Amino acid sequence: MSGPSRRQAIRAMGSLVLTLGAAQIARGATIVAVRVWPADDYTRVTIESDTPLSEKHFLAANPQRLVIDIDGLELSPALREIVGKVRSDDPFIEGVRVGQNQPRVVRLVIDLKQASAPQLFTLPPVAAYQHRMVFDLYPVKERDPLLALIHEKEVAEQQAAQAVQDALGEFIGRVERPPGAKPPASAPSLQTPAPKEPPALSKGKIDRLIVVALDPGHGGEDPGAIGPSGLREKDVVLAIALQLRDKLNAVPACA
Repeated sequence: MSGPSRRQAIRAMGSLVLTLGAAQIARGATIVAVRVWPADDYTRVTIESDTPLSEKHFLAANPQRLVIDIDGLELSPALREIVGKVRSDDPFIEGVRVGQNQPRVVRLVIDLKQASAPQLFTLPPVAAYQHRMVFDLYPVKERDPLLALIHEKEVAEQQAAQAVQDALGEFIGRVERPPGAKPPASAPSLQTPAPKEPPALSKGKIDRLIVVALDPGHGGEDPGAIGPSGLREKDVVLAIALQLRDKLNAVPACA
C-alpha cells in the first residue's frame, strides 16, 4: 500500500473511532444486584452483572480483610449498595468498603471478624438471574456441630427461663394485688395505719399462666413456595404470625 493510501486508511479508522464515542469503546460490565447472605456456617457475597466478571483477590492481615479487584468495571451506585447490605450480627463480615482502585478496576475490601477461607465460583445466567460472581466466606477452624448445638440449647434454655420468670413475676403480682389496686409506694409511717390485706381470690376463679408459641415455618435458605409475582411463602406466614401475635397480646391478661 502506497504512502497516500495508507494515510487515507489510518484517517478513515480514526474517523470510525470518533464516531463510536467513549461509551462504546470503554463500556464495562453493569452491576445488576449485590447480595450479602449470612448463615451460621458461612457468609455468601454475590455480585450479579450483565456480563461475566474477572477478578483477583488476596487475604491481608492486621486487620484481617479480603481484598478483591474486579476488572472491567466502573464504580456505580448499584455496587455501592453492598456497603449497606452487611448486618451487624454477621458472624464473618465486619464491614465492606468499595472504591475505584484503577481505571476500569473496582476494589472491594471486606473487613473480617475472624480468620476466613474464601471460596470463589461463578454462575451462568439462569431463570431471572444473570452472571453471578460468588464469594463464600468459611471459618478457618471448622465449626463443631455438637458444641454449636449444645451452645444453642443453653442459650434457648436461658431465654426461656428468663421469659418464664418475667411472666411468673407478673402473674404473682396480679394474684397478690386486687384489680385496680396500686402497688405500695413506701413503707407506712407510725401515724398511718397499715393497709388491710387484699381479699383472696374467689374459689370459683382460676388464674393461671398461659404461654402461646407461634411457629410460622420456613425461613433462612428455605423460602417455601414462590408465587408468579415472586411472593414467598415464608414472608406470607411470617406476616400472618406477627398479626396473630399482636391480636393475642391485645387480649387482657384477666380475660
